[in-house]
Formats: sequence, structure tokens, C-alpha cells
Amino acid sequence: MNQKKIFLKRFGIGWSNNNMIKLVILDVDGVMTDGKKYYDRDGNVVLKNFCDKDWTAIKRFRAIGIPVVFLTGDPFNATILKNRNLPYIVNRGDGFHRDKVNFIDDIVKEYECELSDVVYLGDDLFDYGIMEVVGHPYSMADSPAILQNISVPLVCKGGENAIMHLFEDLEELEIIPRVPYDIVMYKIYELDLKEKF
Repeated sequence: MNQKKIFLKRFGIGWSNNNMIKLVILDVDGVMTDGKKYYDRDGNVVLKNFCDKDWTAIKRFRAIGIPVVFLTGDPFNATILKNRNLPYIVNRGDGFHRDKVNFIDDIVKEYECELSDVVYLGDDLFDYGIMEVVGHPYSMADSPAILQNISVPLVCKGGENAIMHLFEDLEELEIIPRVPYDIVMYKIYELDLKEKF
């Protein structure tokens, strides 16, 4: 039994074919990016780096029937996600900052799944609460130890193909379906045509 399966079993998380993932929830900054923000002289964020393979990995999840939802604290990301035709929730704005765990009940209800069916990938203390309640918490290799202790750390740091690594880990654990290449690529192209980038 590999290390990830041992971890999941220790926390009572199933990994058999009968317990397939039904939803992936992703943080953005520090997961799809390296967590760095570039500011102009007025203090506005003007640039973040994203890895293109991650956008493809998101389409891979969606192509095999697993929805992907973003839960981000930075409104900057909303336009990017909207252009990519992806659902998102921004949990922070002018005068409010809600813990991400406060959104989980509505999300699982909307996607008709259980907490045990959900993967969440985050990188920072703001992700702790939601990681405690989902069935499959994942973190980045450069996440604080407090997160790594309650999750499966990926082998990569933020911005280094994190979603691709997540997809491959879940595939290795056999908790997402393996769909033939030609079927997946057809659906990926379909999804790609709906994106603006």
C-alpha cells in the first residue's frame, strides 16, 4: 500500500472504486500560482503567473464528469475564472472575509454530493477549516505544516502544475475514472472552445 493510501486509510477516507470523487474545489493563489502578486505604484495587483497545464487538467476533470469549483479570497481571480467559463466563489471583498468552510454546505447541496466525495486543494491557513471537513484534503509541498498534517501534500509547490499533479494522484488512487484518450480529448476540445484566454 503506497503512502497516500496509508494516509487516507488512517483518516478513515475511502479509496476504493466504490468511493469515486464527485467534486473538486480549488483555491487559486498559492495553488495555481506561486502565491506571488505583482503590484503597481497604487497598490493594485497587476500580474500573477498561472501554469497552462493546470487549465488543461481542470478540463480533464470536467471531461470525465467531475465538476471543478473555485473558492478564492482574491476578487482579482474572478475575471480570469469567468473568462475560463468556470464556477467560482469569492469569499473576501470590501468589508467582509468569510471562512471558506462556511460555503461548503451550499456547494455540496448544489452539486448533489457528500463531503466524503469532495477533494479540496489549498495552500494556506485560510484553507484549514474547509480541509478539516472534506473527504479528500490536499495541500501544496510548500504549505504550512499545520495544513500538511491534515491533508495529502502534493509533490509540487504552488504554480508548479498543481492541478495536473492532483489529477494524476487521484487517478493513481483509482478514485477518479480512467477514460480513453480519444473520448477525453474530444470533450477537452469542446470545453476549450468555450473559454476566452
